[in-house]
Amino acid sequence: MGVGPHDGAHRPALRCAVSVGVPLLVVLVLGRDDLLGAVTFGAFTAIYGRDVTVPARTRVQGAAAVALVVGAAAGLLAAHLPGAPWSVLGVLVVIAVAATALGEVVRWRPSGPLFPLMTAGALSASPPLAWSAALGVLVAVGVTAVFAIAVGSAGVVRRDHPWAPLTPLTPVAAALRARLVGQVLLACVVAAPFAELVDVEHLYWALLSAVIPLSVATLRKQVVRGVHRVAGTTAGLGLAALLLWAHLPVWAVALAVVVLQGLIELLVLRHYAVAVVLITPMSLLVGAAAHPTPVGPLLVDRLVATAVGVAVAVVVLAVPPLLGGLRARTRPSAGRGPARTPR
Repeated sequence: MGVGPHDGAHRPALRCAVSVGVPLLVVLVLGRDDLLGAVTFGAFTAIYGRDVTVPARTRVQGAAAVALVVGAAAGLLAAHLPGAPWSVLGVLVVIAVAATALGEVVRWRPSGPLFPLMTAGALSASPPLAWSAALGVLVAVGVTAVFAIAVGSAGVVRRDHPWAPLTPLTPVAAALRARLVGQVLLACVVAAPFAELVDVEHLYWALLSAVIPLSVATLRKQVVRGVHRVAGTTAGLGLAALLLWAHLPVWAVALAVVVLQGLIELLVLRHYAVAVVLITPMSLLVGAAAHPTPVGPLLVDRLVATAVGVAVAVVVLAVPPLLGGLRARTRPSAGRGPARTPR
């Protein structure tokens, strides 16, 4: 697929860069390097609502902020649960389904549970925090999310931006939204044991890759999105390796996150695979800054988890149409007797 039009992408890119850059600067000045990941998660709020104007954007981002804070709380709590990894995976599946349902109610874009699930998964995979430290993380996520809403809602008090209710969904649209929730549930439930079977360490990466193709319409676009995810991740691991092996100081990691986030928003709707080349190192940089991990095994784990997740997504998407076609071929035709089954 070719590169899409620019279509004013610099505006949401600037909002995202400001929304993550200012909080990162604040935590660096305060000497709270441990909150770098938390403010990055909160700044995900700015990603939502790029396709709508204020005040609809404010409403969408407000819902996203709530989902991100709840996801953070769930992840922090899951890190304390016994019976890992299955107890943790159970929490993540609940977050994925709940975030998808909320997103379909408020109609946020990008659709699906990606960022709340990412937030919950990353924090659940971290060492358990004392309650005071966990509260600090939640505050950082929440305050950053509120700041991102403020950045995205400039002009909300203008009189030419009236608050308008959401238009009612048609029955067909409502059915499609309900189907997405079911697909997310099925993809997560199937991806989790497969990822555990192949010894993926960061299991939530497999869940993320399983739900990402579901966020676009039509089977063809969904399969393309999955292919782009694998291809972009593979290329992005090379860039991630260079950055991780450079052992960047924390200020350089923060600067890289700001630059990468802005570039991602410039590219994500124009060519998803190219955006994933940048998403991969940003995700790994933030995680490694909080919890240093040997680079080689980390890169392999990312690739395997991505491949497993995308493979599960393709199966979840492809099997129902195949079963529907099989039923259609074997269903008796009115007035013609039983249909013959091809040999």
